[in-house]
Amino acid sequence: MAEQGAPVSTERFYESLASHYAPVIHQGAVSEQDYITALDFDGDWIGNNNWENMPYFELRAYVYYTVIESKTHWFLFYSLFHPRDYTYEDCATSGGCHENDLESIQLAVEKDSTPFGRLRVFETLAHQSIYLYTLGDTVGGNFLKIRGKVELEEDHPVVYVEALGHGIYGHKLISRIHLYLGGVVTYRVGEQAEVPESTKDENVLYELVPIYETLWQRRAKMGDGESFDKPFKYRGRMLPKSIDGEDFGLDSANTPWGYNQATGSFLSRGDWFLVSCIINSVMDFGNLFSFHIMPISAEMFG
Repeated sequence: MAEQGAPVSTERFYESLASHYAPVIHQGAVSEQDYITALDFDGDWIGNNNWENMPYFELRAYVYYTVIESKTHWFLFYSLFHPRDYTYEDCATSGGCHENDLESIQLAVEKDSTPFGRLRVFETLAHQSIYLYTLGDTVGGNFLKIRGKVELEEDHPVVYVEALGHGIYGHKLISRIHLYLGGVVTYRVGEQAEVPESTKDENVLYELVPIYETLWQRRAKMGDGESFDKPFKYRGRMLPKSIDGEDFGLDSANTPWGYNQATGSFLSRGDWFLVSCIINSVMDFGNLFSFHIMPISAEMFG
């Protein structure tokens, strides 16, 4: 899975780095609709048939990822996809459902004398908010409030994902996962993509998939019946901000580079994907990026 323009050794290292810090995912699960999977779980890249197709295909577990490198840090970005964002109530009347759902996680890892550095900052996305967690008191919040300390399983940060709406949190006391009457599926990174045996399966492996080789390569496929929709301009380039969807909510799921959470006077739509948010939300990070080894960043900045 080589990234264009990256030496093989760099590409392999990024895969190892992403695997080393890949999150342990405690996924609230009322039904199979809460299982994580890939956008093309149904064998095609059409976004607006995923709601309809969800019951008829295996929901093998995949997590999308990418890596951005600076002189002092690695920034790791992980995205979880669900074909449906739904409610307990009938979606026809609840007003809270939509086709496709993509929530994300971002880590800042400080380089040191060890092969994989040390995790310093961890952010999760839950609906319209970004939640910031740290490993200690040496990193201070800026415009984002620190929600607590990162919970780790070995070096893997632990996240808690809501059933139904799939917001991601870094602390189980913040998550509303305990309010749901279903089970919890626990996913861990592995060499294969597994399907949970039930909504209470505690040991399911997921496979990491590079964003650059999958979603990013289809960024120009915009419109009804395509992968994405709702173009927006980012640094002079047109990109899709949404996954194409029609059922119960038109084009309601963000792309990894289309988030607008925490934007305003500090950020623009898309900045969180390029670590501008994580840099502005905490202090003392290097900001000279090695774009030649991160094709998405290089192409977005031009």
